[in-house]
Amino acid sequence: MTIETGAPKTITGHGPNPFIIAVLVMLVAALVQATLVSRIRFLGACPNLILVMVVSWALLKGVLTALPIAFVAGLFFDLLAGLPLGVSSLGLMATTFLAGLGTRRVFASNVLWPAFIVALATPVYAFFVLTVLQFTGLKVDWAEMAVQVVAPELVLNVLLTLVVYPTMRGVMQVRH
Repeated sequence: MTIETGAPKTITGHGPNPFIIAVLVMLVAALVQATLVSRIRFLGACPNLILVMVVSWALLKGVLTALPIAFVAGLFFDLLAGLPLGVSSLGLMATTFLAGLGTRRVFASNVLWPAFIVALATPVYAFFVLTVLQFTGLKVDWAEMAVQVVAPELVLNVLLTLVVYPTMRGVMQVRH
């Protein structure tokens, strides 16, 4: 008779499914965004943790890995924020493609490149969300939204990237 010790083995023997872990992380991020981060205000806007994490994910793991994560994260956020279902997913998936422009390994260790990509992604995300909201009948003042929401959010997202991207890069390097 033998007694096995150590960690329990999974069916595949390779540990937990990375996609399931990513979905759980994004669920937690959506909860944090909807409950805590939404309370951080700068000139009337708040940072978009989900956007920063999705762009960081795309830069670190590639667009094809990040697309389903962006879709699921958007659905989670829409459910929590009361937005029409799929609106955030559409915006996040568009920014994931934009992040694909910056996946060169030469930039992987430079936190300014992800901050630049997030600066580009913020108005792209806002454009998709506001366009869908306008199609649902909401009156959108594009100039006011650009000045009072998108611009301050862009600043906050860039600052948030300086913390989130290196943290995600470190966690992802430890896992492999």
